[in-house]
Amino acid sequence: MGSTTPTTPPARTPETGRSSTLRTLLCAEVLSMTGSQLSAVALPWFALQSTGSPAAMSKVMAAQMVAVALFGLLGATLAGRLGPRKVLVFSDAARGPLIALVPILHAAGLLTMPVFMVLLFAVGSFFAPYVASQQAVLPALVGDDEALLSKANARLQGATRLTILLGPPAAGLLIAVMGAPAVLLLDALSFTASALLLRRGLPRGLPLAPAPRRGRLRDSLAVLVKDKLLGRWTLAQILGESAWQALFALIPVFVLLRHGSSALSGVLLGAFGGGALLGTLLVGRALRRMSSMRLAVLGRAGQGIAFLALMLPLGPASLAVFLAVVGLLNGLSNAPMVAIRTAAIPAPLRSATLTVIAAGGLCGGTLGLAAVGTAVESAGLARTFAALALVQACGAVLFLTGAAAASRSKPTTA
Repeated sequence: MGSTTPTTPPARTPETGRSSTLRTLLCAEVLSMTGSQLSAVALPWFALQSTGSPAAMSKVMAAQMVAVALFGLLGATLAGRLGPRKVLVFSDAARGPLIALVPILHAAGLLTMPVFMVLLFAVGSFFAPYVASQQAVLPALVGDDEALLSKANARLQGATRLTILLGPPAAGLLIAVMGAPAVLLLDALSFTASALLLRRGLPRGLPLAPAPRRGRLRDSLAVLVKDKLLGRWTLAQILGESAWQALFALIPVFVLLRHGSSALSGVLLGAFGGGALLGTLLVGRALRRMSSMRLAVLGRAGQGIAFLALMLPLGPASLAVFLAVVGLLNGLSNAPMVAIRTAAIPAPLRSATLTVIAAGGLCGGTLGLAAVGTAVESAGLARTFAALALVQACGAVLFLTGAAAASRSKPTTA
């Protein structure tokens, strides 16, 4: 009787472990962001239907962004101390029940406007540390090379863009069939599923640079002040995010005031998602022809120019084309921009500094959301769109001057 030699499974190499971790991040991003895109349509639609006022809707949505800004700054030290894994898992685990409370309290007749704002404030408190922790994990997986970081960021953002393409149109249809409260429950389930996946799939011992014990917020702010690229790009992000958040808030207002169709609102947001996904998919091919910096600069400059189209009278079809174009440019430029910015930050301060940057950008988003409803009611849609075009153009100028300052500061070789 012949004997058989037992076979051993192939060894788990560091490369396969890093690939598995990146896949876990991608899958978790698809889960949580799909639900978030459902809410991106359902929450403002629900607020508009409940209050009948664009100003009230913008204030409710701004409550979430206020928390993003506030806890982004205060959470910089906490994110650096806890580490990306704990922040990612806890953020999704907490946001699921908080979102679920919105439809539950609504069904019980207990969802007053202050309660609604408090819940969204609580949800928003986790956003900046979560995004920063995602970005801080990537250098541990692929290293600090800008091209590799750009490609890894493109994969992560490609997952996000896919949800932006599919989520809003699905949300519009689901709202028509199920109602906005039921759609919010789906978002809550997606956060819970993402938390379970991250808890199971993210290793505890990621090779992250040790963070300093003290002064994380102070040191992070010092980095942003000292580095011209980081400082100007952060200011550009503040302006750009204010324009983006105001624009996305205006889409359901535009649709409800002129057409009254939740499905159209989802289609318009999906047009941006489709363009952004295509741009993200083209990042790898573009990087074969140009550097990360050049791709980021061309995309951001084009985005600033494209936003000037908002000064023209746009109908639903032309607005959809505009959203697809700016989405394409955003998708092309965002991954290399994030990679350059991440590599420029000293490794021990990455989690904290990226949290501060995210919070600063979303401070701008808070201002945009808080002001856009009042702007529409006082100045009208056309003038508000024109103001957003000017804000985005100013952000593009800051981005370009930051890139130019970084280019001038690089040592030249003989």
